[in-house]
Amino acid sequence: MRKKVLMVPVWSGALAVTVLFSGSIPQTTYAQAGTIQSSVSALSSFQAAPGVKHTSAQFADQNQAPQSVHRMEINPKEAKIAIKAVSSKNEVSGGETVGYMIKEQEALGHQVIGAVNGDFFSSVGVPSGLQITDGEIITSTRTIKTMLYQLPEGSVHLEDSVTMTATVSTKQGETLAIDMVNRTRIPSHANYAFLFTERFGSSTRSPDNGIEVLLQTQKEKLQPGKKVKGTVVDIREAGNTPIGQGQFVLSATGPKADWVKQQVAAGDTLDIEVSYDKGVNKARQVLSGNSTGGVVLLKNGEIPAAILDPSVADNVAVHPRTMLGTKADGTLLVVEVDGRQPGFATGMTYVEQAAYLQSLGAVNAINIDGGGSSTYYVREPGDVHPTLQNRPSDGAERPVGNSLMILANSQPSVLAKLVLGPAKGVQLTPGSHTTLTVKGQDRFLNGVEVPASSVTWSVEGAVGTVDASGTFTAGVQPGTGKIIVRQGQLEASIPVVVTEQVARIELAPGDFVAEAGSSTPMRLTAYDANGLPILLSAEQAEWGVKGEVGTIGMDGVLRAGSTDAYGHVTVAYKDFTASAAVHVGPSPIIESFESLDHISASEVRAVPGSVKLTLANDPVRVGQTAGKLVYDFTETTGTSAAYVNLLDENGKVGRPLEGRPERIGMWVYADGGMHQLRLGITNGDGVNQLWNFTSVGGTNWKNGWRYVSLEVPQDAVFPIKLRNIAMEEKNVNNKQAGVVYYDNLTAEY
Repeated sequence: MRKKVLMVPVWSGALAVTVLFSGSIPQTTYAQAGTIQSSVSALSSFQAAPGVKHTSAQFADQNQAPQSVHRMEINPKEAKIAIKAVSSKNEVSGGETVGYMIKEQEALGHQVIGAVNGDFFSSVGVPSGLQITDGEIITSTRTIKTMLYQLPEGSVHLEDSVTMTATVSTKQGETLAIDMVNRTRIPSHANYAFLFTERFGSSTRSPDNGIEVLLQTQKEKLQPGKKVKGTVVDIREAGNTPIGQGQFVLSATGPKADWVKQQVAAGDTLDIEVSYDKGVNKARQVLSGNSTGGVVLLKNGEIPAAILDPSVADNVAVHPRTMLGTKADGTLLVVEVDGRQPGFATGMTYVEQAAYLQSLGAVNAINIDGGGSSTYYVREPGDVHPTLQNRPSDGAERPVGNSLMILANSQPSVLAKLVLGPAKGVQLTPGSHTTLTVKGQDRFLNGVEVPASSVTWSVEGAVGTVDASGTFTAGVQPGTGKIIVRQGQLEASIPVVVTEQVARIELAPGDFVAEAGSSTPMRLTAYDANGLPILLSAEQAEWGVKGEVGTIGMDGVLRAGSTDAYGHVTVAYKDFTASAAVHVGPSPIIESFESLDHISASEVRAVPGSVKLTLANDPVRVGQTAGKLVYDFTETTGTSAAYVNLLDENGKVGRPLEGRPERIGMWVYADGGMHQLRLGITNGDGVNQLWNFTSVGGTNWKNGWRYVSLEVPQDAVFPIKLRNIAMEEKNVNNKQAGVVYYDNLTAEY
């Protein structure tokens, strides 16, 4: 294959330039990428912890498409931080959101600085490749496409095409190859041997087509390259073997099950060893990217030919992304790119990812799970907890298999620095006001509480006044100055600009539906000629309504009328105007679960009589009660379902859906049962359909409320009746009993 010069896009920071890439590439490539033109619309950066720098950037790419990027640059050898591969409960029994896993780590006493989503994962939340946490193997396949691993001295490395060699051996020297560690075994797995530890959960969750050997160890952890001895406690020709503390289970099918029958007996001692090539046995932490999208983006500074061929659909696909890179000096880059949000964030192709990482100085890089999974948290200056920085493309965080986290190795100590916000300062119109925040940090940048009564405020320049609560009110004349906060010898300040240089004003929400008799606060924002926001208080503008939609006062709060109406909210500031269309109409609440008058329960292929619907006072998400649905799918076959039926005014199944909403959602308090939630509807043609709130295995969280939603299909035939909320389970190995709670089934117009 001949050498070819290729033009690829590379960003310098957030700006883009064109560079030449010379390498061995296919004849058909992105050779027509062209010159890149890019402009930065927003850029912010701060030190999140010793050795951890965060940057957010919004810019236009070479096609003038908007991009939103968040990244951490990490010194992995910094003693005050730790890098950790994290899964919920340190198991692979089910996926959780990154935010939930952060809370779990905090409950264990850890301080989380930042976190992103990790590996690709199965429908039941098991990471697709290798995870090693604190030197213990949590889950593994036989081959791993790409991975990040950290060695005991702190250095981080990216590797690809890593192979696991795992065996179980008898005293007689007979050896059986193990194919998987802590992964879901299904009926189609023939001639396989799986090893399960307690990191898989409380049982193997396996079907009955095999043999399972229960082993008792000396409470040893499964570590790469280290032999573990286990005593055979039981041999079962059955599935779903319970896993106790310090126990392993060898689960085999086909000829490998025959080997177990011939070579293993109760009381035997077996040796188990799991090893990896390419130096991975020494790793303390490993997180992989092990699916179709787990590709190498950069290898020794070059873009691999495999991702340059535009005839490969995955190579030209544009998605939200999460990626990992390393620089020549050992710096780790953790980067998240938003996407699938027209007007805000487009997403990137593999080549665009590689080029962007090159611009940051990366020499090696891999792609991990992205799309709706892409999630990025970081701890802002003065905060104790990290906050979500990106906008997940699903509209909310998606439960994922695992996460890469950055933890603090120090506990908060005495206050060393004041942090005044907003950090970039404030720009506002004369007479407008805003409340400032003051936080604290110790010498290692951990958040420290600053009591409001302990600080004093002042203003430099004739730009306004600030009261004891930190509320700044702009003066009547334009000008520039500074707001200062002090505590003892500590001081912080931010710039303030009072300006009349307004170029436009905007009103939010835009077009919206208001329930009759409700109150809706309107948000007014001004912008200067450069598109930078100017704070504009509601009372500085003139408000009005058109149509019989209600009334609005100087506070900018619309108080909707009592009858169905269409109209507009209007606002004027000097020569600038804005408006928002409003429809006063039906309540967006389809079912509040405050009574049982128009809901009922039913079941299909469940334990007879097990599905029951009642009202619960706890947990409750909205109002006084939530719907409590008890179910039992155990020992059933086929598709099991527990329904909450939605009744009309006559008590018949099929509640009319008002208007034409864009989305339908509800709050769910799940039990970790990993079932699918769906909405049964009857369309205007009388055809029954099922719309999906979640994917298969979607109720994979417990002990918390989550909002699940679906988009109403654009080709939906109205009018529509809602038949039921269906919780379904098809997997014969996941027929469980449990309880879930529902609250506020809502239409979003």
